[in-house]
Amino acid sequence: MTYRVYLRWPAQKVTDKTVTESRTVAELAYKELVIRTDWPADVKPLGVAFTKDGKQLAYHNFMDPNKTS
Repeated sequence: MTYRVYLRWPAQKVTDKTVTESRTVAELAYKELVIRTDWPADVKPLGVAFTKDGKQLAYHNFMDPNKTS
């Protein structure tokens, strides 16, 4: 099993990627990115993705936090 957590930016760019076999580590990385607020003034990421073996487990949408899954 491989968990991936990363920030999604416009133009399909991703950063702050965590790749691990530990769900606990992945969950911590996801929570840390969701609460992060130190974005540049002119742009912020679209969201945070949390996947397991290529399948999305959770997604936090910064553009519309009500659509977080």
